[in-house]
Amino acid sequence: MNALFARLSLKRSVFLVFIGGFLPIMYIIFLLVYNYQDNAALQASSIKRYKLDVEKQAAMLGYFFLERKYDIRTMADSLEVGTFFTNRAMGMSEQYGLKVSLFSIRQMMSGAMKNKTIDKDPIYKKFIFVDANKRVLVNTDSGGSTLNVPSLLEKLDNIRNEPEIVLGKTLHGYEILLATPCFFKKKCSGWIMTWLDLKTLHKNFMGFSPEVSTRVSCLTFKNGTVIQLVNIVNPDFPWARFQKTIAAVTGLELISIPGAAAKGESLLITRIQIRTLPLFLTVYVAKREIFGHLGAWPPLAGVGALIVLVVLGLLFFINTNTKHLVLTARIDESKKQQDLLTAKNSELKAEIIKREQAELFLKENEERYRRLFEFSSDAILILKEAVVVDCNQKTSELLRLDREEIIGREFYTFSPEKQPDGRVSKTECVIKRGNVAAGSQHFEWTLKTPDDKPINTEISMTVLSLKADTLIQLIIRDITERKRTQEILVQTEKMMAVGGLAAGMAHEINNPLGVILQANQNIGRRLGTQLTKNYETAHSLGLDLDQLQKYLHRKSIYNYVESIQSAGERAAKIVKSMLEFGRASEYSKKQLNNLNDILDNVIEMASTDYDLKKKFDFKNIQIDRFYSDIGMIMCEKTEIGQVFLNIIKNAAQAMHGVATEKPRLIICTNRIAEGIRVTIEDNGPGISKLVQKQIFEPFFTTKPVGEGTGLGLSVSYFIITSHYSGNVIVESEKDKGGTRFIIELPVS
Repeated sequence: MNALFARLSLKRSVFLVFIGGFLPIMYIIFLLVYNYQDNAALQASSIKRYKLDVEKQAAMLGYFFLERKYDIRTMADSLEVGTFFTNRAMGMSEQYGLKVSLFSIRQMMSGAMKNKTIDKDPIYKKFIFVDANKRVLVNTDSGGSTLNVPSLLEKLDNIRNEPEIVLGKTLHGYEILLATPCFFKKKCSGWIMTWLDLKTLHKNFMGFSPEVSTRVSCLTFKNGTVIQLVNIVNPDFPWARFQKTIAAVTGLELISIPGAAAKGESLLITRIQIRTLPLFLTVYVAKREIFGHLGAWPPLAGVGALIVLVVLGLLFFINTNTKHLVLTARIDESKKQQDLLTAKNSELKAEIIKREQAELFLKENEERYRRLFEFSSDAILILKEAVVVDCNQKTSELLRLDREEIIGREFYTFSPEKQPDGRVSKTECVIKRGNVAAGSQHFEWTLKTPDDKPINTEISMTVLSLKADTLIQLIIRDITERKRTQEILVQTEKMMAVGGLAAGMAHEINNPLGVILQANQNIGRRLGTQLTKNYETAHSLGLDLDQLQKYLHRKSIYNYVESIQSAGERAAKIVKSMLEFGRASEYSKKQLNNLNDILDNVIEMASTDYDLKKKFDFKNIQIDRFYSDIGMIMCEKTEIGQVFLNIIKNAAQAMHGVATEKPRLIICTNRIAEGIRVTIEDNGPGISKLVQKQIFEPFFTTKPVGEGTGLGLSVSYFIITSHYSGNVIVESEKDKGGTRFIIELPVS
């Protein structure tokens, strides 16, 4: 009985020991498996988040470069660039007309450098604008570039269609540039290039704080070669040794390279191609940052944990629960990152749609340029060698021939056998065609109608270099009326006063100007929707007047009508101001006027003065204006204008008389205690002391007989001293040259 009881007790003890040891061990194994699963899920979440971060970073870089391409493409298609090529095609020189256009382009580029920023960090470092001959026309030159620009310009031959990314290699690394072609009349006529600020690029798209993460981002080529950016120092990494390994990475694969870092740590490397670029974003990070330091507990730890089972179980539960919360938070953050990436992709799709619309707009522009060719106010001929291959409607009207009768003939056949100066037309055409290869040709030429009536024209001849062929473009302007006007001006060359010139111009200009303005106003009224009669007439013709309005607005017809009206009113204003100057001044009509405005009007009037243009071009005189804010003064502007004009004309004639090398006028206005002081200074021959004493006497003149009356300065002196109680002073030294007239007027 006792033996049986002992056996039962032993079995019971064994069972209790088995139960007491097995259950805790199973519990520990369960906890270890649960912890392992949590670690695996946490690592998978970290990898997914890491991949999403890299994909997002690559998408942001692609979007950044797409925006830059759009910026520089918009700049190439801007009105400023188009105006420059149009002006150059019209024959303007860089010293005068093109200088303004280049200044506008420089302002546009400077504005882009100033306004295009990311968190106040500049995106662009420098812009240059080059023509088809790779000659730099505009260079903002903000500094910092170490590239050899001439060697870089050779790469532009391959950029003929769309903006492209250019990597320029320097002694210290690479710089990233964008280049886009500028088109004029379907021809690549130049390029715009810009240097990206690599510090801004690295800071906003590639930089990571070393205190927060070990992650490093680099740009690489397809073969795995790293692109070392100027002024951006990459951490020490054996790129050459692992180049093949990096080149094998495709998509978002993770490659572990043991001991690649400086501390012997294993690295995870992934890379993804940046959209629209032949570049790859390569990112590497310490493996411990993704997988962490935790691992599955060894089974032997469970044996030792039996002693403190309850305590360790509680702590392990708290630790596991905490990891579960962290895992849940990271999963939520990954979902947010995925939503953000989806939104960014939507923005990219919208940008692509916008680009497609821009391409459609370019096609519409090409059609518009074709219409401009067909309906240009000037005759346009396209020659291949000496034969006409195309022309517009204005050419048919000018030559009074059908288009079919013009195409296929040599250009000289539309000219008389000899030009008015005796040159043989055929021979001269050959010479001009040979000279156009060296540069645009601008000359006057006489054509003839089928009934042998001469047509005086002005021709601009330029070369059109196409991919398939080289053509010659002739822009022909009928200057028959201009010639007639010149003959009239020659007949009136002895007119000494602006009043006579103003009366003749009013007679010749006011009549056609009135017809133009009246006809232009009638066009606006009869195209508009304000008159009921317009609707009735349109309805009787089956025309939808509202649809017509949309067409007129879309094709900017009203803008042309307004431009005609504005130009006509400006011409009328000019004629009116000349007529007012020509009339006898009325002392009773004093009004508040600004002397700065009067001086500007007088200078403009002097530039069109026939007497001055007959002897020399007044526009050749350099005029420096130093105006102060002098306020308004009570005066009769025609009287004061006559005083200023007399002094300026005398200065111009004096400088011309001794052939001053660089004639110059300096005009200053200042406020003084007694009133206003106006100074007009030239760099002419100067005036002797003896002449200065008699200069304001009536009928005193140093000009030859028949060229001066001696009344200009005396009348000016009388107006200032008698009508305005002012003063006129002349300062000059014959030996040193130069003359200064000082006019002082009291404000009251």
